[in-house]
Amino acid sequence: MPYDNFVPEIWSQTILKSFNKNSVIAGLVNRDYEGEIKKSGDVVHIRSFGNVTVRDYTRGTAITYETLTDPKQMLTINQQKYFAFRVDDLDMAQADIPVIEGYTQQAAIAVRDVVDAFLYQHYLEIPVANIIGGAATTIAITKTNIYDNITLMAEALDAQNVPQEDRVLIVNPRFKRLLLQSDAFTRATSMGDQAIQNGYLGNVAGFKIYVSTNVPTLAGGVVPILAFHKDFITLASQVSNVENVRPTDMFANAVRGLYLFGSKAVRPEAGSWLRCTMA
Repeated sequence: MPYDNFVPEIWSQTILKSFNKNSVIAGLVNRDYEGEIKKSGDVVHIRSFGNVTVRDYTRGTAITYETLTDPKQMLTINQQKYFAFRVDDLDMAQADIPVIEGYTQQAAIAVRDVVDAFLYQHYLEIPVANIIGGAATTIAITKTNIYDNITLMAEALDAQNVPQEDRVLIVNPRFKRLLLQSDAFTRATSMGDQAIQNGYLGNVAGFKIYVSTNVPTLAGGVVPILAFHKDFITLASQVSNVENVRPTDMFANAVRGLYLFGSKAVRPEAGSWLRCTMA
């Protein structure tokens, strides 16, 4: 049988918990514009205020009124993901644990992981001026220079007038190791930062630092360590449908789910990345 692991005569009622990837970035980006997403291809319209010009005034002369602009961006829901699995009635009858509920929860975790990995690709849209190391230069990160390079990412956002609040830095486990060995980081975190929890590592140089195993590795071992303000990326998503169905050709329960989402770098200047390698 395909579900022998769930026969009570063999296995304990206590399930060994899965070691799942820690999805981080999806919980840190802008989710304000999700609206009512019904189907793939739906468009979320994102509006903002344009700039207003300040001019010199000369007494007795007519003033100039400018026509205001209403900048618009469109976020298309163009990603469609699904999961589907089935459990035979005989296996359900012999199981003393909630099989379908457990695997549905695992499916939700897998969907979050797919979305998380997708969002990292927006580092490609960050302006070259905000790439530490430039478009081609790679910086070898050590525990000695790691703090200085984090401050360079902060400086890049400062130069773009990015607000100080809601800034985050997402690192991989190796970057975390070097950061914890840095005297500069140790001094910063000893001044009252929160304890490590839910991937949150601490606060330094104005960034809340999170650890993720979804940070990509590029050709040549280059790692894009990503720093950004919340408004850098907008994510809109919708669980379109989750169904519990009975297949017509077998005695079983089946669960299938459809998840729709789309994302856009609506403020590319609000992101910075460190093009680096690590020992």
